[in-house]
Amino acid sequence: MSEKKQDNRFMEFRLDDHLYAIPLLSVKEVIQKPEVTSMPNMPAFFEGIINLRGQILGVFSARKKIGAKLKSDSQSNNEVVVVIERDGVHIGMVVDEVTRVLHPPPEMIRPAPLKEDHPARAFITSVIQSGEDLVLTMDVVKLLELEKYIEKSAA
Repeated sequence: MSEKKQDNRFMEFRLDDHLYAIPLLSVKEVIQKPEVTSMPNMPAFFEGIINLRGQILGVFSARKKIGAKLKSDSQSNNEVVVVIERDGVHIGMVVDEVTRVLHPPPEMIRPAPLKEDHPARAFITSVIQSGEDLVLTMDVVKLLELEKYIEKSAA
């Protein structure tokens, strides 16, 4: 059924009261959110750029990208940046907090119950049942539209 054994480890994070996860192997590091320099004429979900030890990274708001609303201003003070590395591309994703690393057994990972034409189907890949919690897993390449950058950096 699958050609290679998959790594079922995920980094779980919170946006308001909802839990999401991305593959752990795509995460390079997690940092406290630094000062972000905004850039003109960018999509609303693009917060700007940061200088991370001499490397300039674009930073996206996961909340704005998926259309989640901010419940309180105090939450924005504790945000962190998840630095993602994929095929030589580094990018930052702002989330409310990183909660834990998950390593669920395969039977706890279910397909996302979304209709074929649902917009979130492009980046929500599955649901992990973790105790009483349901954790939505995301394809970070599709969520942040990294294909555009990966193709350019490979050329």
